[in-house]
Amino acid sequence: MGAVPRISVSVSVVTPSAVNRIRLLLEDKPEYIGLKVGVKTRGCNGLTYTLDYTKEKLKSDEEVLQDGVRVFIEKKAQLTLLGTEMDFVETKLNSEFIFNNPNIKGMCGCGESFSV
Repeated sequence: MGAVPRISVSVSVVTPSAVNRIRLLLEDKPEYIGLKVGVKTRGCNGLTYTLDYTKEKLKSDEEVLQDGVRVFIEKKAQLTLLGTEMDFVETKLNSEFIFNNPNIKGMCGCGESFSV
């Protein structure tokens, strides 16, 4: 039996707006190599996204390299984020990273948590 081919199960697209924001966030933090995306149990629908700076890539992390910016997907979030677009949106009232996730089956009323 040969080796099983590895299938990429990561965020499929990091938009130019998200790339620019990540680059801006990291420009004065040379100790960090990118941002790490995960999910955790929270809210009325079960899951919420996490986003943190990271100093290293763990062996189980999936890496997305987009225009020189590195985003790492935690192992337990990889299937949840399959085919997801990561974007950054600014309005007059707030600015935030958003995830356009085709796997979501339901969201809470405030948009803080989701289920797959």
